[in-house]
Amino acid sequence: MSFFTELKRRNVFRMGIAYVVVAWVLLQAVDFTLDIISAPNWVLQVFVLAAVVGLPVVLIFSWVFEITPDGIKLESQIDRSESETQNTGRKLDRTIITFLAFAVVLLLGERFISQEEAPVTEKVPEVTMAQAEVSDPVTVNSARSVAVLPFVNMSSDPEQEYFSDGLSEELLNRLAQNSRLHVAARTSSFQFKGQNLNIGEIGRQLKVGNILEGSVRKSGNRLRITAQLIQVDSGFHLWSETYEREMDDVFAIQDDIALAITTALEAELGAGSTATVQQPTDNMEAYQAYLQARYLLAKRGVSNLLKAHEQFERATRLDPTFSKAWSGLAYNYSLFPSYGVGVPAQEVWTTVQTAANNALQYDPKNAEAFVALARGNIQDDLVTISELYEKAYELAPKNADVINLYADFMLIVGDFTAAERLEQEAIALDPLAAVHYSDIAFVMYSVGRYEEGLNFGRTSVSLEPNSDVRADPLITGLSANGLYDEAIETINQFEQLPGSATANLLSWWWCFLYYQQGDEQQLREKVAERLQYLESDPGKFDTAVTAFFVTWLDGTDAALPILKIAYAIDEYNLMWPEYFYLPEDVSDDPDWLAFWQQPKLAELMEIRRRNKTQEHIGWWKDRPTQ
Repeated sequence: MSFFTELKRRNVFRMGIAYVVVAWVLLQAVDFTLDIISAPNWVLQVFVLAAVVGLPVVLIFSWVFEITPDGIKLESQIDRSESETQNTGRKLDRTIITFLAFAVVLLLGERFISQEEAPVTEKVPEVTMAQAEVSDPVTVNSARSVAVLPFVNMSSDPEQEYFSDGLSEELLNRLAQNSRLHVAARTSSFQFKGQNLNIGEIGRQLKVGNILEGSVRKSGNRLRITAQLIQVDSGFHLWSETYEREMDDVFAIQDDIALAITTALEAELGAGSTATVQQPTDNMEAYQAYLQARYLLAKRGVSNLLKAHEQFERATRLDPTFSKAWSGLAYNYSLFPSYGVGVPAQEVWTTVQTAANNALQYDPKNAEAFVALARGNIQDDLVTISELYEKAYELAPKNADVINLYADFMLIVGDFTAAERLEQEAIALDPLAAVHYSDIAFVMYSVGRYEEGLNFGRTSVSLEPNSDVRADPLITGLSANGLYDEAIETINQFEQLPGSATANLLSWWWCFLYYQQGDEQQLREKVAERLQYLESDPGKFDTAVTAFFVTWLDGTDAALPILKIAYAIDEYNLMWPEYFYLPEDVSDDPDWLAFWQQPKLAELMEIRRRNKTQEHIGWWKDRPTQ
C-alpha cells in the first residue's frame, strides 16, 4: 500500500480539511467577540498563531491514533479488519459540510453588513442626453476610470463620519494625481452617499468603469476599514482588503491605508503612478481638525462655513506648517461674501491673502491656495488674477472646483470659448454636480445660444429639484426662449412654498420675464419694489440688476446713481457680462461712458473688447420707443 493511500485510509486529509474549516469559523467568532470588547490586536494574533501551530499536531494525531468505540487507540494496536476509519471518515465529511455551510453564511453576512448603509433616500437624478448635450472633451478609458464612493461609517458614533468621509476624499485626491486615471470628482461621487443603488447604475451615471467602495468601523480604540474595487460592467471584485489598526494615530492609519489601497488600485487598473504621497502634517490632532473643517466646508451654508473656519484655524495653530490647512482656511474665507457672511471685502482679502501665502510658503504647488488668492483678490489687476487661475489649473487639471472657478473668471472677462471648454471639462469630471450645468447655461445665454442654455438649465434643476439657485438657469432660459407659460408656472411653484426661493431671485425672475415680454407696466411695478430697498437695505436685491432694468426703462441718467451704489459696495453682478457687457453697446452718453472708465471697470472693459467675437452679447436690447 502506497504512502498516499495510507494517508487517505487514516483520514489524514479529511482531518486536515476539517481542522482548517472549523478553525476558520471559530476564529471569525473570536474576532467578533474581541471586536465587541475592544481587545487589542495581539489577542487575535495569539489565537491565529495557536490555530496554525495546531494544524501539524492534528495531522500527526490522525496518523498515529484512531478513534474507536472504545476510545482513542494507537493505530498500530488495531487490527485492520476492526478499523473504524470508514465510519470516522463519514463523520469528518459531515463535520466539513456543516462548518463549510457556517462559513458561507458568515461570508454572506459579513458582505451584507459591510455594504449596509443609511436608509434609502431620494434616488440621485439621472442626467440624460435629452436634457443636456455635452461634447465631452475628455476621452475616458473605462479600464482606467474610477469613482471613490464615500466610505460608510459603520461605527455606532455618528461623529466619526468626518473620518470616513475624509478617508474617501483623501483617496480620491491621491488617485487624481495620476495623470493616466480618470477620477470622478467628489461632488458627483458623494451624491450616492446613503443610496442603495447597484454598482452598474452608479458607474453608468458617473461614466466610470470601476468603483472603489468601503466601510469604516470604530470600536473603542480599534478601527476596521474594508475596501473593495469593483468592475462596473461585470460586477467582479478586482481587489479587496480589510485593515485592522489601532486608533492611537489617526493620521498614520489614513496615510498607510491610502497608500496601500491606491497602490493596489493603480496596479489593477494598469495605470501606475509616479506621484508620491507626501505627509501633510505630523500632528494627528491638527489633521483631525482639518478633516472636520473639510467636512463642514463641503456642506456649505453660513453656519457650516463659520464652524469650518474655526476648525481650519485650530489646525493651523496646532501645526503652523500645515499647508493644506492654510489653503483650506483661505478658500473657505473667500466664500464668505457669496454666502452672505457679513464680512467687509477688505477683511476677506486680508485674511485670504495671509492664509494663502502661508500655504504656498510650505507647499509652493498648493493649487487651492492659488484659487483662493484669485477668488478673494480685490487688489491686483485682472491679468494677475488670470495668471493665478492659470497656475491653479496647471497644478490641478483634474480638480473640478478649480476648473469651475476658472471658467467663471473666463466668463467675466468675455472669453466665452474658454469658459465653455472649461465647464465641459468640469462636467466630464463631475457629471452629477448641478453647478456646472447652471454655469454653462449662463455661458450659452451670454452668446445668444438660448436653446442650448435651456437644456443645461433643465439638467441643473433635475439634479437639485428644490434649489432656487439651480432653478435660476431654467426659469431664465424659459423666458429667453419665449416659453412664458412654463416660466410663470415654475415661478409660481417657488412662490407658493415659503422660504424655497430668495426675494432677490423671485424678483429677478419676474423682472426678466416682463422684460422679455416687453411689458413695461408690470416691469416698472417690480422695479419700484426693488428701488424701495435701495437705501435702507441695498443687499436685499442685486443693485446692478436693478440698474439694468432702470436703464432699459428710463435711460442711463436714471441708472447711473444706482450703478454708483453697486460700484461703491463692490457688487459682483456689476462685472457679470449678461447685463452690461460693454458700455458703448448701451449708450454713447459721456457720463455713462465715464462711469465705466473707473479703476477695475476700465481694465475689464478693455479685455472684453479684445475678446469680443460677435455683435450681440448679453441680455441688452433696444429700449422701447419713448
